[in-house]
Amino acid sequence: MAIAFGRPLYSFPGVAEVVHEAVERLERENLALRRAIVLLHRIANLSRESLELRPVCYATLTGVTAGVGLGLNRAMLFFADSLDGGGGNRPMGTPQWLRGVAGVGPVDREEADRVWKSIAAEEPDLHTLYEAGLRAGDDPGALDRRVRETVFDLKRDYRVCRAFRGRELVGVGEEEETDDLLDPATGIAAPLRGRLGVHGVLYADNRFTGTPVDEITALVFGMVADHTARAIENARRYEDLARAARTDALTGLGHHGALMDALTTAVLEAQHTGQPLSVAMIDLDDFKAVNDTHGHPLGDRLLVEVADRLRRVARVGSVFRYGGEEFTVLLPGADLDDAVKAGERLRLAVSERPIEMGNGGLLPVTCSIGVATLAPRWSGAELVDAADQALLRAKGSGKNQVVARQ
Repeated sequence: MAIAFGRPLYSFPGVAEVVHEAVERLERENLALRRAIVLLHRIANLSRESLELRPVCYATLTGVTAGVGLGLNRAMLFFADSLDGGGGNRPMGTPQWLRGVAGVGPVDREEADRVWKSIAAEEPDLHTLYEAGLRAGDDPGALDRRVRETVFDLKRDYRVCRAFRGRELVGVGEEEETDDLLDPATGIAAPLRGRLGVHGVLYADNRFTGTPVDEITALVFGMVADHTARAIENARRYEDLARAARTDALTGLGHHGALMDALTTAVLEAQHTGQPLSVAMIDLDDFKAVNDTHGHPLGDRLLVEVADRLRRVARVGSVFRYGGEEFTVLLPGADLDDAVKAGERLRLAVSERPIEMGNGGLLPVTCSIGVATLAPRWSGAELVDAADQALLRAKGSGKNQVVARQ
């Protein structure tokens, strides 16, 4: 027992109340920190469920917004970007922008009331909310779409920009440039500090409740951002390795193995839905003569340029390098007439202009294309073989044309 000049300390007027309040404050802080440790553990477990970047993002955003997590109204992620590219663990120039990646939370008070009433009635756990958010990522809500469309110039004075530039948490009560997406009254922004640098910013606010973010919540929020940065680095490393394993090193297109995997999936989907599926096989005309006459470096540059031209007119992820000077384009939903029209667009894209040879000369480039449509009980390999037979007929009857398998 504390004694002051022969008297117990608690006997002085007001001291007992002060001690009691201090003890209660410490108990609240200890409870909040224990909850923080549990939350970080839960978010880490969600992040480990997938090595891909998108699930890592939604694990973080769910943990920040869920009532069983930090309970903030809204959360958003922004990644640093520069004009000269970079990405993954590859070197990147000085970042110039923060680009919105994902957002979780209501877009207005009406949606907030509706969502919160539903959550209160169902009492879902963190994992259930995370899975719901991840599924919704394929059909993003209004806030998610708005965030994905947002780009902040890092030179501006927005809270998220200052958090990135200063590499430290920027909290409530600090003057800032206003933007209608962010909430100056309750917003908080933390840099995503990883081993390889600052990758972006985690932002959250209480726009609809108006509740300021307290010190413990801010502390945990910063810890979540640090964990997220490391998880992002791991996810990007995994995706880079996976991409390299499935990508042709020269053109950046999916290679033969990636094509066959995608084709297997496309065939199963076509058989399930009854929708048509076609394939275009593309072969560059007289490519061997280019290598023999001008050398392999020009031949490689020709392949890269053709790959880019095909990408510009085909659906994202549908162009593959089949091997050598041969490419394949998947055409889901296209019947044979549609495939012929698509083949003609691809042929014109390849031959739209000659290739600059570097010595002032120009090299014309054309291609031959064979198309085929999936028949009942065909496998993916049989569909490719049918398109390949049509390609042989295109090559044998004059080149620079599209032929369909009849």
